[in-house]
Parts: sequence; C-alpha cells; structure tokens
Amino acid sequence: MERRPLARATVAPVLPLALLHRIRERDRPQEVLEDEDLAISLPRRLGLTVVVESQIQRYEEAARRNQPIQADEAGDLLRLVLRRPDAEAILREAGHDIARRGFGDRRITAAAIRFMPKAIAYAVIRRKTQNVLRRIVGRGRIRITGRPLLIRMANALTAAVDAGGTACLLYAAVAEELVYRYTQRRPVVTHTRCQARGDAFCEWECGETRPSQGPPRTG
Repeated sequence: MERRPLARATVAPVLPLALLHRIRERDRPQEVLEDEDLAISLPRRLGLTVVVESQIQRYEEAARRNQPIQADEAGDLLRLVLRRPDAEAILREAGHDIARRGFGDRRITAAAIRFMPKAIAYAVIRRKTQNVLRRIVGRGRIRITGRPLLIRMANALTAAVDAGGTACLLYAAVAEELVYRYTQRRPVVTHTRCQARGDAFCEWECGETRPSQGPPRTG
C-alpha cells in the first residue's frame, strides 16, 4: 500500500490560494509565445484558466469560512508547480504573498517595533513568523530562535512532496518577507539543512538584515 505521509494533516487555504494566484498571473492567455500555434494552444490555455479560477473560488470560500484543507491536496498542487520551469519564482512569490497576508493581521505595527529594544523586537518577529508558518506546514513541527531568525522544521509539507528540496523555498520566502515587513531590511535566507535531502529536519538561517536593493534572495 502506498504510504501517504500527509493523510489527515491540514493546512490553511492561504497556501493553495497563493500558489494559484501566482500561476494565474504567469499563465495569462493574452501572453502569446513566439511561433505558438494558437489554434492548438489557446483553447488549452483558456481551459486551464477556467480550472484555476474555479479552484481559486473554492479556496477563497474555504478561507472565508476559516476552513482548513487537506495537506494532500496542497501537496498535489505543489508537485504540479515543481514540474514547471518557473517553479522557483512561483514558490518565492507565493511565499511573499502568504507573508503579506499574515503581516496584515499584526497587532504590533512595524513602526512601533523599530522603537523597541532588539531583543524584544525579534521576539515579536519570531512569534509572528512561527504563527504564519504553522498554518502552512501540515503536521510539521517548528522551532524558531536567534536574531534575526534560525528556523528549524521537522516533517514539513514541502519536504514530504519534494525529494530535491526546491519546495522549501516557499518557507524561506515567508520568513524573508516577514522580517522585511517589520524591519524594512531584507535578510539573506539560507537553507542550511533539508529533511528532503536526508537531514533530520529542515533549517533556515536568516542572516543579518540589509537595506532592500533589487529582488530578494532566498534559498
């Protein structure tokens, strides 16, 4: 019998919503590739758009009801993303979207946090990052320490669906964007250990923050 490590685990609908929104943005039917045979490709692309739109509506309704979805379902969507040549970009963009949504629910503003002692400020950032990540890891266990952040995660959704570890970019992007939102300085996030590649857990180190210049770098 096939093992289903995600069975009975759930995630918040914000995860598939962020992925689908980014897929939709990158697959607009009006974008025509050079030498593309529209008689063949356009009906297929329009059909895919209809599927994506219907799924977005479904997950938006689940979000309004605060209803979690099965992690297996989100895992299947992640696998589809990983087959694409632009998978890394989609994962980063989706992670940033998830962070921005979570940041919008904050009780302590970014302006206020800049007047706090660093130890207290990063305690707030760690707690917020853990709360946001906990919603999208399935049955994963999270521990966040350090300053800016050291994130350790066991049995995460991304490690269960991707033997290469690429899907873990999603969580790196969430952490990077949340630190930026609070500090207005982007950390360099390094994926130092990966359970998908044989380590006991996944680990991300958020290096010292730097002024934001150009696109963020996560890994």
